[in-house]
Amino acid sequence: MNLIKKAVLKPIPMAAIVVLIVFFGILGLYRLPVQLTPDVELPQITVTTTWPGATPHEIERDIIEKQEDKLKDIAGLTMMESSSYNNYGEVSLTFALETDISRALLDVSNKMNEVEEYPENVEEPMIDTTGAHSDPILWLMLKKQGEASKGVRKYQTFFDNQIKSKLERVKGVSSLIIAGGTEEQLHIVLDMKKMAKHNISIADVKHKIAAANQNRSAGVLGIAQKDYRLRIISQFQTPDDPMDVVVFDDGVNRIYLRDIAHCEMGYEKEKVSVMQNSSDAIVIGVLKEHGTNVLHLLAGMRVVVDGLNNGILSQNGLYIDWGYDQSSYINRALSIVKKNFAIGSLLAIGVLLLFLRSFSTTITTAIAIPISVLGTFLALWLFNRNLNVVSLAGISFAVGMLVDNSIVVLENIDRHKKMGKTGLQASCDGAQEVLGAVVASTLTTVAVFLPIIFIKGEAGQLFRDIAIAITASILFSLFVSIWVIPRSPIICLISRQGI
Repeated sequence: MNLIKKAVLKPIPMAAIVVLIVFFGILGLYRLPVQLTPDVELPQITVTTTWPGATPHEIERDIIEKQEDKLKDIAGLTMMESSSYNNYGEVSLTFALETDISRALLDVSNKMNEVEEYPENVEEPMIDTTGAHSDPILWLMLKKQGEASKGVRKYQTFFDNQIKSKLERVKGVSSLIIAGGTEEQLHIVLDMKKMAKHNISIADVKHKIAAANQNRSAGVLGIAQKDYRLRIISQFQTPDDPMDVVVFDDGVNRIYLRDIAHCEMGYEKEKVSVMQNSSDAIVIGVLKEHGTNVLHLLAGMRVVVDGLNNGILSQNGLYIDWGYDQSSYINRALSIVKKNFAIGSLLAIGVLLLFLRSFSTTITTAIAIPISVLGTFLALWLFNRNLNVVSLAGISFAVGMLVDNSIVVLENIDRHKKMGKTGLQASCDGAQEVLGAVVASTLTTVAVFLPIIFIKGEAGQLFRDIAIAITASILFSLFVSIWVIPRSPIICLISRQGI
């Protein structure tokens, strides 16, 4: 007994398969990340190292070259670029498409630990998987309300301590780009006349303060049968602590920092100035993780921002202004594609009704469209893709082809019915007769789009969604035409006999 006859005689298994396709297709539709376009960037890791006060030449010579020498041997690395600026430098690492980004991140971290000692005052390098050239999906502006006691730029430290972590914890956020603020600093104001009197230079003061502001390990102290690890805690905790630093000691005279200077709280020098609508602001750019549902991320971010505006920010005379985000473009683009898909489906059904001149036959043929489309959503979900204008465009392109196989099978069944055969026999013989032609026609279409799935690089990432969408929809339409259409209840109604 062939498979077509089995499907006709035992409809329950086929019905169960169709229900599963529909159910998991709907589930996949809601689980698919929604973006404007496919992710077309190769896996990228950026290492950023900050050295306050250094020139690009110094950063290149003393930091970047050392890092490049260690990072160049990482497996899967295809391109390494570096940039040096005033105060900081970046090394951007691009990996092959199939590289496991988590493994690459671990390799980069291990290689960074092998770099020789950095110059004094160099901050710990930061490793980011977002990529140096990723575009933020959302821009926020921290602004001042009338009650704020100081300019908004001086709230950088408050933002870092109280607000930043809440924004970074939103699901899907990779990191934040922050600019326009100045952090709080402890300023040590030197008295040049007193320094000259004691023959003390600025370099001497700087060295003594840096040496004193450190926690050090003092080794292990063994007492009886126990060992105690000793640690000297000497980092400054209050603004007055640096005043007790000894900056000069010749065995007779001892000069403390308080003898030649005084401390006061201040702010670092402004490097970037940001204004929006004639108002000073601290700008916050939100970068997303790879494969994140942008609409869900923006919805979660809006809830957090509203809570901050009504809570801690309002209490401090501040608020976050919602600037640019991609949601309007995504919704508009998806709406246009969905509208075109709906119009295309209706036109396809209308053409069928015009030429078949039978409402019941048209409906029987048209059931291939929703089943195939939901099956396509399932395929996109299984291939870990996302819902975007490209994947939806692929489904729209395939709408007209989804009913081709069903028309061929249904018309041949009707021809066998007119030959005097029963509904059961007509369905089995009609579908079996055109099986080879329908399969060959489907495979020729699949053969055109399937190779696109295996294209490497950014071009492959861009067109992979449309190839998967068309290939999956065509294959599901073949399934519907061969195993669902012959057992359709409407065919039973047409044949006026039990099947």
